[in-house]
Amino acid sequence: MMKLRSKNHRKIITAFSLLAIMATAPKTVLAAACCQCNGTVNTALSSNWPTTQTQLQNRVTSEYTGLRTFWVQTLWQDNILPAMMGFADQVVAVSSHQTAIIGTFFDAKQQLETQRTLQRIRARAHKDYHPSTGVCTFGSTTRSLAASERKAELTAHVLSQRFQDRMLGGANTAAAPGPAADKMARIRQFREKFCDPTNNNNSLGLLCEHDQDNDLSNSTYRSSSDGIGASDIQRMNKDIDYLRTIDNKWTLDIDFTNTDLTDDEEDVLALADNLYGHEVFLRPPGPDLLASGPNNFPAIAQSFMDARAAVAKLSVAKNSFDSITSMKAKGTAGSRDSLKLILEELGVTDSDDIDQLLGATTGASDGPSYYAQMEVLTKKIYQNPDFYTNLYDKPANVERKRVAMQAIGLMQKYDLYKSYLRYEAALSVLLELAVVDLQERVDIQSADQTRSGE
Repeated sequence: MMKLRSKNHRKIITAFSLLAIMATAPKTVLAAACCQCNGTVNTALSSNWPTTQTQLQNRVTSEYTGLRTFWVQTLWQDNILPAMMGFADQVVAVSSHQTAIIGTFFDAKQQLETQRTLQRIRARAHKDYHPSTGVCTFGSTTRSLAASERKAELTAHVLSQRFQDRMLGGANTAAAPGPAADKMARIRQFREKFCDPTNNNNSLGLLCEHDQDNDLSNSTYRSSSDGIGASDIQRMNKDIDYLRTIDNKWTLDIDFTNTDLTDDEEDVLALADNLYGHEVFLRPPGPDLLASGPNNFPAIAQSFMDARAAVAKLSVAKNSFDSITSMKAKGTAGSRDSLKLILEELGVTDSDDIDQLLGATTGASDGPSYYAQMEVLTKKIYQNPDFYTNLYDKPANVERKRVAMQAIGLMQKYDLYKSYLRYEAALSVLLELAVVDLQERVDIQSADQTRSGE
């Protein structure tokens, strides 16, 4: 509350109070008072009025000046204005505090929303970027697929080159001297590696005898320890049995990157000799192939060129055999353990069966063939019920499996495409052979017409 410290202020208030009392007093009382002092007043006014008027004017002026000072300076500037300024400051402070509280709520809301967004992103990342075991299976089983395919291409090339060397009488081959030497080498290999004395009505004892100097007139079946027939009974007739030699196996022990001759390599080469090029060509002497003149072409040279044409046609047919065999040649060992686990889950627990499918581990670099890996990736892996139960997985992992399956499908389609190309090549050779006779007939007719015109 404000305090009124000036005496003039108290006097003014007292005067205002008397005026208020006089204004509210009865008229009779005022009249009596006026009658009593009427004379005195009239006497005083007549003699002292100018002075009194001046004093009264000065008094009123000073009092109003003091009142104005009181209202402006004391009441307003010293009390009301500071109080209102303080009130305004207090309002501003309270408003600022309320704004800070509201801002704190906004900050908390933004912080919680940011944390929720980060947690959602973290959860999604954990869900989308956490690979499952099923996805890793595809990666593990395809680890050495490219290397195995490359080794298969090398094997096919070696098989094709060996066939040409044998048919054309390349140096350092058993067939280099001619058909007789080739047949003798193959017969010797047959009686030591593939001969079954029980064949031909149990009468191959003489032919299967390793030492041809012995008399075997009584040729009954005896074990290989007696020097008759194949030294390994499991290899009997594998030079003519495509099923046991190639088709029944996933992985063949074939590796032409080294100089070691394995049983599978020998069996496959013997089977190829019987299937393609059973008869090799005669080896004409070199001078006989030379022309006797610029316009003379020896008949033996024509036969030699025909033989090369026949070898070219046979190589097209043998290309399919080489491709199938090379795909089953052993590859690298990168994915063997993973494929072994898959087969064990399917119930193939015997080590011999696994070695027959994936190849025996005779070396650190030995592994399943390209054919064996594709057999598991395109067929066996889907025969395991766990593959379908593992599809109850995160959507991202299911999509990854789908992409992996599409990639494997593309590889399989490319293998089919190469097979179709081999089929078309073989078909074109068959068509060429079908029109050979017609072409020769047309050539003869053209020659006859030429001679008759002359």
